[in-house]
Formats: sequence, structure tokens, C-alpha cells
Amino acid sequence: MKALVVKPPKRNSVELAEISTPVPSENQVLLETLCVGIDGTDREINEGAYGEPPEGSDFLVLGHEALARISAVGDSVRGFSLGDLVVPTVRRPCWENCLNCRNGEVSMCLTGNYYEHGIYKLHGFASEYALCDSDFLVKIPDELENVAVLLEPLSVVEKAVSQVFKIQQRMIWEPKRALVLGAGSLGLLAAMLLRLKGLEVYCLATQPKDSLKADIVNHVGGTYVNATETPLKKLSVNFDLIVEATGNVSVAIDSLPLLDVNGVLCFLGVYREKMACQDFGKVLTRMVLGNRLMFGSVNSDKVHFEAGIHDLFDIQRRYGKVVERLITEKLGAEDFRRAFLHEETTIKTLVCFK
Repeated sequence: MKALVVKPPKRNSVELAEISTPVPSENQVLLETLCVGIDGTDREINEGAYGEPPEGSDFLVLGHEALARISAVGDSVRGFSLGDLVVPTVRRPCWENCLNCRNGEVSMCLTGNYYEHGIYKLHGFASEYALCDSDFLVKIPDELENVAVLLEPLSVVEKAVSQVFKIQQRMIWEPKRALVLGAGSLGLLAAMLLRLKGLEVYCLATQPKDSLKADIVNHVGGTYVNATETPLKKLSVNFDLIVEATGNVSVAIDSLPLLDVNGVLCFLGVYREKMACQDFGKVLTRMVLGNRLMFGSVNSDKVHFEAGIHDLFDIQRRYGKVVERLITEKLGAEDFRRAFLHEETTIKTLVCFK
């Protein structure tokens, strides 16, 4: 079968290869992959930044954002049937089965020895067929088939936002205004989710105000800010909640003064560049005196995928087919290389196997 494979840490090793079709064990299902979304993680793995093949393999099959149908089921699988439309979750429990992993919070793994499909020690889903443990599958209503491949990035946002509101139970909190930094798929989905919660949402990114990204933000009732015309430091309003989804250190640091009293800032990026903050004492003092809080959130759990299904229906009811507009390119497997060329105007590129 055809599969997108890499050989980390070798740079630019991604290729479309022929590999053996896997056979499901008793608690696994065989997925027939319809499409996978390519994101920054896939590109960084191809750049050699991280990624590790399964034990005994010299390659890693990419793909952690996937939509598939069930092609075969193991003897012990219950609750799934041939032809079911499904999305697999990404992370699997650590071998120590830590407190969080054994309680369904794999995204909060204590040991760091977890496994991740398409990223770390487990093959991904960017292949004609792939395996997944049935316990980590989410069944998708057919009405969401056109957008369900975006459920994985949405689940990351679902976790982050749910964590924000749990954390803020430390006080009486009635947030009114939110700032989302970045207008990739994570940023735009965050803007939609926060609009569902009734917040006034600003989204700051580098594309012009007549771009697709700006139009999507405006369509859901948000305010798009072109960072080229209005740099972050020149924003004249403060925010109860900031979601940082650029992975850019300078953007993250520049956002700190915009956090209002009792506010919370959530980091979703991975910050690889090195940068010194000269006024960090001032930053810490401001956090203390204003009861401000910063935290990071990574990955998601099955419960967040399930919440995403509910919110996808809500977004469709309120804003029509806006989520479909995030899918800006669909490629056949043979044209996969275009998906690894990052373009500012691209939001989500799919590689389709069916």
C-alpha cells in the first residue's frame, strides 16, 4: 500500500513509499484512510526537528490528523462496524501507565513516555490503510464528513479552552474579550469556539484584511487585526483571555502587557527560537499584582474530540459552512510534496487517499 514516510532525524526525507498492509490484532481496527491534514508538526518532523519511528522500524508513517472508514475489526472490538466513519485520537498511554494515562488523561501524561501516531514511536495514518486501537476511535456522524478531518486540531483547542474555564474557577470570572494570536487552523478554530461562548474575539495575524483568513474571522463575528498595519504593541485594548497559537517567541512576549487583571494566557505553540526578555521581573510583578495566569496546553483526549463534534454542529448551525473554508487545498497522494511547502495564504492542506 502507499504511505507517506519519513526517516527522522534525516532532513527532507518524506516520500511516498510502498509498505505492507497491516493486519489488526483482536482489539484493533483496520482503517481505510480517506484523507489526512498536514500541519506544522508534519513539516517539522520532515525537517528533522523531532519524530521517532516505532521500535524495529527505520521509517515513520506520518499523519496524525485523519478521517477514515473502518475496513476490518479485530475479534474483541465492540461498538464499531465495517464502514463506520471515524477519527482516531493521536496519543497513547505511557508504558508505566501513570496516574493520568490510566484515567483517560493521556494528554496530561506524567512520565513523558507516551506514544503518538505519526509523531513518536507509532505509525501515523497517512497511508491507504492504518491500524488503531478501538478504545481511541471517535465515531463521526455522516453529516460532518466534509469537516471531520479538522476534528484533531479542534480537539486541541477544545482542551485548551476547557482548561481555561476550569482554571478560572479560582474566582468569579465573567470574560468578555479574547485575543487569538495566529490565524492558522488552530487560531481560526479557537476564534470560532470562543465566539460560540459569546466572547468578543480579536484575531491577529499577518495576512491583509481582504484575505480569506480575515473574512473567516469576520464571518463569525470576530475582529481581524492585520499585524503588519497594527502591531501587537499598538493594540489599545486589554483582554480577559489570550490564546497564543503562533509559536513565535516575540509575539508571545509582546502579548503579555495586553492581559487584563485576573486574565489568563494559554500557549499552544512550541517555541524553538531563543529570545531574552529584558523585563521579566516586571512581567512577574504584573502577574502577581493582577492575579494574572499563564499556562501551556498540548494534545487532547477522547473527551475533547467528542466535545468537538458537538461544537462542529453548533458552528454549522450558527455560521453555516465556514469550517469547510479552512480546507484550502486537497491533494492526491502523488502530489503530497506541495503540502510540505508552507504558504501564508494556506490554512489546511489535505492529502487524500480516497
